[in-house]
Amino acid sequence: MFWLRPGLGRAALGSAAWLDTALFDIDGVLIDTSSSYRRSVIEATEYLVRVHAGLAGGPDPLVTPEDVTAFKMAGGFNSDWDLTPALAGLWIARLREWRGDPRAGRPLSAWAADALAATQAGRGGVAWLRATVPASALPDWEMARWVHDELYWGAAAMRTLYGREPQYAPDAPGLAHVEEPLLPPETLPALAAQGITRYGVITGRISPEVEQALRLIAPDGESRAVNGPHGVAAHPPFGVIVPASLHTKPDPQALVYAVEKLGAQAALYTGDTGDDLDLTLRYRAEVLPYRTDLPAVIAVAVGDGASAGQFRARGADITVSGVGELPAALAALRARLVAG
Repeated sequence: MFWLRPGLGRAALGSAAWLDTALFDIDGVLIDTSSSYRRSVIEATEYLVRVHAGLAGGPDPLVTPEDVTAFKMAGGFNSDWDLTPALAGLWIARLREWRGDPRAGRPLSAWAADALAATQAGRGGVAWLRATVPASALPDWEMARWVHDELYWGAAAMRTLYGREPQYAPDAPGLAHVEEPLLPPETLPALAAQGITRYGVITGRISPEVEQALRLIAPDGESRAVNGPHGVAAHPPFGVIVPASLHTKPDPQALVYAVEKLGAQAALYTGDTGDDLDLTLRYRAEVLPYRTDLPAVIAVAVGDGASAGQFRARGADITVSGVGELPAALAALRARLVAG
């Protein structure tokens, strides 16, 4: 079920008559990663705490899907390379450094709430983590990244893609192969019928992760490589790809880059995390006052239940339970504009 912010009207389009551009996050929006990336975070945390740190105690598993969602909603942890050591560090501290301390008994949901408050105060994410968790409890970031990636890609793909012999999960089959597309085939044609014909992606992935995702979302497209370290420049129907190696969310320059490349007149950006929403909100607050040549961007958030409520409270313009609801939500917005 979609929702439109009360008061959302023509001013949200800036000087444009209507939207012509749709930008999307990949994970959780265009691809279901609940059993791949998010599962990799859970299993990597388990390895870092149980195997590497050698700590017992706590529940089994240490981290639930709801915990991952809570930190993704908090902002500052869009990258699983940051979220994995964050969750592992919190558990290591709870089981070792904070043993016998009241902090050891606080659930991850409480820590996620603290992370959200820190994000809203402008000091969230890794900065909050390092100010909160003892340095002795935090795992090495590089090691945590490779533990996560070995579980995500699997041993064979690590050798093929990275030329790297797996160290931490040498027998892992990989969770990437279970990913499924969330973009219904009729969605982009329905958007095009409404005049939205320019599409792009802003993602926390880097190459080769981006390329794998694009093959799954749009198998008939042909990626056009860009010279340099940033992966693909475009993959029809997506005219621009903004990976984390180019601009990391919620840096508003990711939106600036995308709308300029596409020549957008008015756009929407659809994401499913706190950093996705903050990307659009920061673009409005930090960029548009000084770049009046740039287009307005409507903030669309994918979420259900409590997460949808959080997005609405934090400033989302539209919430949908899935990207397939986007055409209906925009049709409702257009009808509101016509009605005045």
